[in-house]
Amino acid sequence: MKRPLAFLLSWVFVLALAGSAPAAGFTLEPRILGQGEAGLVTAQVGGGKAKIGLRFLERSFALQPSPLGGYVGLVAVPAKTKPGLYTMRLMVDGKQAAAAKVQVKAVDYGTRRIKVDPKFMKLSDATLARYRREVKQIKAAYGLKSKQRLWKGGFIRPVDTVVVSRFGRRSIVNGQERSPHSGVDLRGKTGDPVRAPAAGTVALVLDSYFGGLMVVLDHGQGLVSSYLHLSKSLVEEGDVVEKGAVFCEVGKSGRVTGPHLHFSVILNKIKVEPLGFVELSHLWARQMGD
Repeated sequence: MKRPLAFLLSWVFVLALAGSAPAAGFTLEPRILGQGEAGLVTAQVGGGKAKIGLRFLERSFALQPSPLGGYVGLVAVPAKTKPGLYTMRLMVDGKQAAAAKVQVKAVDYGTRRIKVDPKFMKLSDATLARYRREVKQIKAAYGLKSKQRLWKGGFIRPVDTVVVSRFGRRSIVNGQERSPHSGVDLRGKTGDPVRAPAAGTVALVLDSYFGGLMVVLDHGQGLVSSYLHLSKSLVEEGDVVEKGAVFCEVGKSGRVTGPHLHFSVILNKIKVEPLGFVELSHLWARQMGD
């Protein structure tokens, strides 16, 4: 008989207590993770320790001490992960201290069908070379893992409007399938202010072919956010922005059907559902005493 995940997580703590290693255990919220979703881990580790972290889906995720006690960290599931049970491991000084099976469930994000300028469907050699250069720049920004945590408290929405296209939707563009939607599109008019959802450093300002004018913020410790199709950037690379500060404006640049803000959140190089992450960040803040 399969045990519910809540039992598995509590059983990890009992096993750790029974062994010779320092007592260790962790919990996960939410207990079941969907494709493209983030989760919050809280861990307890007894005894002396030098390095604490998590291993999940063949990736390492950081944990940091909370002023309220224990350790807190964020994990993420790539959208293409197959549904099933995966082992999450709490690592102390490079050795497994506790583990549990975590269920990853399938998520149907739906399908969108859009029509765009044909120039975005068949690229010239020069445009293709430009696109490849831009991809390298964007990947480098999305892969940043600054040691210092720059954000504090829960994230806010960059614009307080309704969703016009969900994260993860299959994208049929001019009748051809393209990559699933990597962020959430929020309604807006050209020139509407965009506020930083959390403090960060401007990692990239780029006039890209598909994404139009875009800004990437590095929030530290592998957490990055990006903003596409802008009409104006009010910052330069290297600038520090505070939570709530207006740093760019909504637009309709790049491959779009109209003005809106494309908002993405990237954790440990994994794109996650942004608005779910905003909600989760408030739980993180409470666990950290922010």
